Amino acid sequence: MSLDPYKVLGVEKNADASAIKSAYRKLARKYHPDVNSGDAEAENKFKEISEAYDILSDPTKKQEYDNLGREAFYERGFGGSGYQRPDFDFSQGGGFSFNDIFGDLFGTGSSAKRGGRPGGGFSFDTHFGGQTQARKGDDVSLKLTISLREAATGTEAKLELGIPRTCPQCQGQGIVANGGGVRTCPTCGGRGQVNNLENLKAKIPAGIKDGQKVRLKGKGSPGQAGGPPGDLLLEVSVKPDPVFIRKDNDLYADVPVSLYDLLKGGTVEVPTLTGRASLKVPSGTQNGTKMRLKGQGMPISKKKETGDLYVTLKAKLPTKLSPEAMKLVEELAEAAPIEDREKPAS
Repeated sequence: MSLDPYKVLGVEKNADASAIKSAYRKLARKYHPDVNSGDAEAENKFKEISEAYDILSDPTKKQEYDNLGREAFYERGFGGSGYQRPDFDFSQGGGFSFNDIFGDLFGTGSSAKRGGRPGGGFSFDTHFGGQTQARKGDDVSLKLTISLREAATGTEAKLELGIPRTCPQCQGQGIVANGGGVRTCPTCGGRGQVNNLENLKAKIPAGIKDGQKVRLKGKGSPGQAGGPPGDLLLEVSVKPDPVFIRKDNDLYADVPVSLYDLLKGGTVEVPTLTGRASLKVPSGTQNGTKMRLKGQGMPISKKKETGDLYVTLKAKLPTKLSPEAMKLVEELAEAAPIEDREKPAS
């Protein structure tokens, strides 16, 4: 059944675009299904006024309607194919795009609760006085690998990421107007989102541990119906260090020490995260002795404290001995026998 769009909207044939918009807005506010839940008559009326506005808001359609008249426009318009009514299927989101209706009225894309896909800039509930259906976007997780030394001092990570954002062409609906119908948005491929390449900086605090996360607010997926975007969560992975092993806030390392330094005692240099430190070794120190350097470990996040460094002394032995050196070793063994050395069986 064809309808008279002028009569449905209650406007004259000489009404300008502003008057047509105003009439549609008034009727849409009154008959929209979201404010007339379960009222089939109101839903049908809303379909009629939306169809009427679809015709009169498009200069090409309006001119063809005026030239052909109502019956011919519906039967023989558009090159003989006739006017194709929009697909109003409110329960499934529908094939009809309110982008050209609500977006035309309010200067943005539609995200009416039933008439379009979520994620657009327009909310029917907001503009017509109902409750806002805005929803925050999802958080996005990403792994970030840093070195142990970067974890100790803190660092600023520079990232180049494709951040999901609402598609600017379809305003997050995934569909755009196409003459009398709709088509998949060519920009986002129907997803309603595009990836914008952004350069980000993330401050990694000193003392961060493997598996901890750093949150970048507002850098996640876009919100729906005008809601705020989600956050970007950087899960920090600390690479194994070639020198140090981390256990909580303490560090452990094996340090090679000359046999003679262990025997005589003295001062040896040991590696630290910030350089080298001197360690006093008593004479007669045994191979494998563990010693502590206080405050040379990892900083404790959010505290003015630091863990410790534990070094295990590993004796370095000469690999080749001359006859003279071997004779000295034998003399040393006689002069300074090892007390717990096992005696041969008699």
